[in-house]
Amino acid sequence: MSMIDRSKPILVYLAAGVQGSAVVHAALQRGLKVRALVRDRERAAALSALGVELVEADLCDAASLRAASVGIAHAVLQIPIGSQADMRIQTDNAISASLASGMKSVVLKLASASRPAPCAEPSFAANAMIEDIIRTSGLPFATVRPTMYLDNLLKPSARKDIIEHGIFAPPIAESQRIAWTSVDDCARAAVTLLERGIVSGDHRIAGPESVDGNELVTRIGAGLGRRIAYRQQPLDEFERDVDAAMGPGTGRRVASKFRFFASHPEEADAMLAEPFRPQAGLEDFQPTGVEEWVRQHRAQFFDTERAPSGEQG
Repeated sequence: MSMIDRSKPILVYLAAGVQGSAVVHAALQRGLKVRALVRDRERAAALSALGVELVEADLCDAASLRAASVGIAHAVLQIPIGSQADMRIQTDNAISASLASGMKSVVLKLASASRPAPCAEPSFAANAMIEDIIRTSGLPFATVRPTMYLDNLLKPSARKDIIEHGIFAPPIAESQRIAWTSVDDCARAAVTLLERGIVSGDHRIAGPESVDGNELVTRIGAGLGRRIAYRQQPLDEFERDVDAAMGPGTGRRVASKFRFFASHPEEADAMLAEPFRPQAGLEDFQPTGVEEWVRQHRAQFFDTERAPSGEQG
């Protein structure tokens, strides 16, 4: 049962990105109206073709966010990864705009776990900072966060290794158990919580089973109909590859999380290993298994023209 006014659109932040566009699609599938916040409508033709309302705004421009939020009661909020100072400004601007519009609730969609500062992994501390800002504002919100995304398999380098060489080589130990989730599952969970009026809780979205590296590639192989081997990529090599693909300095930031997992195995298990469990607002949520997800995306594994799908996470 929907607890929100379906005659009014929900606001989806970063709607032109991989995460945001998945939220847009999930909302449309539920029959909700969407106002898609993008930085450049000319680069959001795919969203425009869906018939959603496009609004241009920049998270560093408070006035543009206030204009984008007028008449909005509910939103799915994401803050792009960057420096903690920039993320603080962007969060402050988004929450100020939400309060000014009289927004009733927000689902905060994070890319990973939160840990209070001081923390060896900057992205976890940044997530905690974002939550603290919203909590202090008094705006009702629920949080959605993933374990690790299966969508990383669709990045060009990963697809090439899988299809051409029969190898999946992430920068994480084979023994690390992970209950892999997907961008679409997290988007579906976020929209479900928003639609049901859930305004509290930390909702960790995970897959239905926890698998080690060898179990993972067995399921990938079953979905693709071929044998796949698991190989842990050395972190220094991974860092260089990310720099080459996304620019100097990016590799160090992305690899930082995996260095944290390697040096804090108990924390890694807490963040990654536990399968999905029913929770308030998501009692009937059915996560997608690895083999099922691979079968759903089989054509994309063989699509050599597919664009990069974002960073590891």
